[in-house]
Amino acid sequence: MKLLLVTMFSVISPFSVQPAATPAAHDMQWTVMEEQEPEMTLAMDRSETFEQFRTLNGVSLEDGKHELFAKLGQPDAIKEDPYMGCPEYHFRHVNVGICEDTDMIQFIRVDGSHNYLNLNGESVPMHMDAIHQILGEPYAVAEDGEVFLRGHYAIKVYMKSGSNQIDAVDFFDDTVS
Repeated sequence: MKLLLVTMFSVISPFSVQPAATPAAHDMQWTVMEEQEPEMTLAMDRSETFEQFRTLNGVSLEDGKHELFAKLGQPDAIKEDPYMGCPEYHFRHVNVGICEDTDMIQFIRVDGSHNYLNLNGESVPMHMDAIHQILGEPYAVAEDGEVFLRGHYAIKVYMKSGSNQIDAVDFFDDTVS
C-alpha cells in the first residue's frame, strides 16, 4: 500500500521528472532571418614580432656588460643613475643601466629625441600613434607615461608633461626591483 501511495504521489508531484510532450514541427512558429556577413577588420598583423619584448635598439636585458661592449663598443659617457645607484652607460642611440655587483642590465633607455626606436629588430617611429598601433592598449597609464607588458618584461613610454611628445622609452624586467 505504501509503495502504491509513493508511486502515485511521484506521478502527480510538481517535482515529477516526466518529460513534457514535444510539439510537432508543423505546430511550431518559424522565423526566417536574412544571413549576415560577419564584420571583418583588417589590421597589419605584427603580433608575432611583439608578443614578447626581446631587444630595444639591439640590446637585450639578458646581455651582460661584456656582451654590451662587444655589441656597441665603448660608451660615449658614464653617469650615475640617481634612482638605481648604478652606472648608466651612454651610447649613440641607447643608454643602459648596469649594476656592477650583479653585472646585469637593469634598464635600456632610448631618448625621445630620436626619430625611431628599434624593438625586436623592427623600426618603430617615435610617436604614440605608431606605438599604440603595434603594441595595442597600454597595461597602465600614469601621469608620466604608459606601460606595456609582455610576460615579465615591460616597456614604459615617458611623456613630456602636458603633451603627447615622447620624452624617453625604457625597457626593463618588471620583477626586478
